Amino acid sequence: MYRQPLFFTRRVVYKAAIICSSTRSLATASAIRPLSIRNTATVHTASMCNKTLSAISAIAPVTESPASMHSRPHNGGPIDEYARLVKAGEFIDDSFQRTIVTKLDRLYQDLLEYTPSSTTEPPKSGVGSLWKQLLGKSKSDGAMPVGTPRGLYIYGDVGTGKTTTMDLFYDTVPTMKKRRIHFHAFMLDIHRRINSFRCTHASTADPIPTIAKELASSVYVLCFDEFQVTDIADAMVLRRLVTELFRNGVIIVTTSNRHPDELYKNGIQRESFLPCIALLKERCEVVSLDSGTDYRKVARETETMYFSSLSPDTNKVLHALFALASGGATLEHNLPLQFLGRTLNVPLAADGVARFNFVQLCKEAHSAADYIELAKHYHTIFLTDVPVMDMSDRNEARRFITLIDALYESHTMFFMSSESDIYHLFKGQDALVGAEKTDLAYSGEEEVFAFQRAVSRLVEMSSRRWIIAGRNRILAENALRMEVEGGGSEHFQHQTAESG
Repeated sequence: MYRQPLFFTRRVVYKAAIICSSTRSLATASAIRPLSIRNTATVHTASMCNKTLSAISAIAPVTESPASMHSRPHNGGPIDEYARLVKAGEFIDDSFQRTIVTKLDRLYQDLLEYTPSSTTEPPKSGVGSLWKQLLGKSKSDGAMPVGTPRGLYIYGDVGTGKTTTMDLFYDTVPTMKKRRIHFHAFMLDIHRRINSFRCTHASTADPIPTIAKELASSVYVLCFDEFQVTDIADAMVLRRLVTELFRNGVIIVTTSNRHPDELYKNGIQRESFLPCIALLKERCEVVSLDSGTDYRKVARETETMYFSSLSPDTNKVLHALFALASGGATLEHNLPLQFLGRTLNVPLAADGVARFNFVQLCKEAHSAADYIELAKHYHTIFLTDVPVMDMSDRNEARRFITLIDALYESHTMFFMSSESDIYHLFKGQDALVGAEKTDLAYSGEEEVFAFQRAVSRLVEMSSRRWIIAGRNRILAENALRMEVEGGGSEHFQHQTAESG
């Protein structure tokens, strides 16, 4: 999410609070005293307040999760969906992610047997009860209704797949009473609700129980992305809001870059926020997703286009490179590319980037026309699992050479994983020893010559100059950035198993 407009909008919320109170800031109002509108000479102010809040709603509508907008079809829980997406090539099987998905699948199974109870009545509001809650003396301890499943708090470094696994869970939960939202957007909505409440209620009324009850009446599974607390206004509101949400049977699943104990660290009046941390740890299982590798960072900084290691780590980096090259666009499967009465199936594609394995593109019967048409429609091609070829693979080798020629002529970006480096992919020269020189069709000499030309072209296609002048704008800008920073060499490396 691009946060600058969000922060700008939050300042509009602060202005709304000032309009309502004339003298108090939102932080002070949230932490110390509810805002109110007096009956004497306040009709105009109330009107302004309502108009401002309407404007806030128009500027910052709270929308459902991006995941819900393009939910994937599924027939089971998170673990089944994860396996399906790995098999389809959309996900890379990561042992760390699988551990988290397994825990999310347990929660999914618990939810299948869970029937939410009716929300509890908010406690009576008054000056005494409000001050007790603010000072942490309320009898409301966040105890959830009996039988309510425990949520999950997933934390770890950036780029490890926290949001991906949570969205997988969200997509599979079989209820409409769920909500997935970025935490900043959620707090924006809460502050909007607080100000709306205070524009219409007495000064002694506490808005938090009512807001929690409203939320719990519409959702009982609440998924947050990037849970973090950075200011006292959010901290004081969350101190009570989390308590009331749990009291009303809401189950929270959230991601964060910080362990709960690190939330709001060194913040003003942090001791007042500590009960919220304790409650999160009690009502959510805290799990770490930290594989030690940020594959998004690897993709941005890699100077490798050809990987001579067919390993899970190679697949993960290629997966991240695919996301980088396509700008994170939605994946499409098995797209038919029709031309000249023919149909070429594209197994995986996203915004001008296509991915095939060697069998699909070089072992199956394809001609130069197929590869030329493919290059017309896709500016970037990924080819995986390329084996070392010899004379018994002569047909596959010829198709591979023809593919490289078509991609070279169209200035198409090309990424590949192979069994060996590009200089040793074809062992046709071994067939020349003792072969009949009069029969070039079977001696391998023609293939050796053509493969040498293909290798020369592959080297050129891995140069930074080639990428910068290429058809993929994202890769071109990334290569230009690295050139400006002065790092690396002119030619991208040909990564081997030893080099990572």
